[in-house]
Amino acid sequence: MPKIIGGCLIVLFVLAVAGGLTGYFMFVKPAYEFATGVAGFATEYQELNQSVRQRGYQPPQDGQITQDQFQRFLAAQSQMRTGMEGRLSELEEKWREIEADMKRRDREPTITEMVTAYRDLGDLLLEAKRQQVAALNANRFSLEEYVFVRNTVYRALGEEVAVAAFGDQPPPDMQRQVSDEVLDMIRPHREEIMENYAFVWFGL
Repeated sequence: MPKIIGGCLIVLFVLAVAGGLTGYFMFVKPAYEFATGVAGFATEYQELNQSVRQRGYQPPQDGQITQDQFQRFLAAQSQMRTGMEGRLSELEEKWREIEADMKRRDREPTITEMVTAYRDLGDLLLEAKRQQVAALNANRFSLEEYVFVRNTVYRALGEEVAVAAFGDQPPPDMQRQVSDEVLDMIRPHREEIMENYAFVWFGL
């Protein structure tokens, strides 16, 4: 995302020089606000990570999870979903509206639309992160243990994780086999688990 921002700002600067004050208010000002908003987002996101009370985790050599870990994971994700109070569906609806508008006009979104969309996404991800931190602390997870359990659970279901994650996360080992015992533990909960897939897609 930083490379995209930098490229956009260069283009917008050229447009602003050509357009004077009109260019400034139409392009540079919203783009600058967007760029500084991203910086603030990154800082707050990392600060929230630091507020997870549990620290560190070493996954077992066999790469399997326990019944206790799985139950705590289900509880944590349920708490996250409850805490969001429908905001995920709100953002999905907004993106559908933007996508439909793009198709109607047969064009890419304007800078203003992109700034608005990403600002809303940042606010949403920060709220989701706050809910995640509260859920991890309530269910005795470190961030590392949670990521390990999350990756194992969704790997067992054949689903990708952290497709659009922010920050550094260890890549999930999609080649490691999940034991039959763990598969039998997870599969009956597939519907419940997939209700939370939006969190996982964003690396939460």
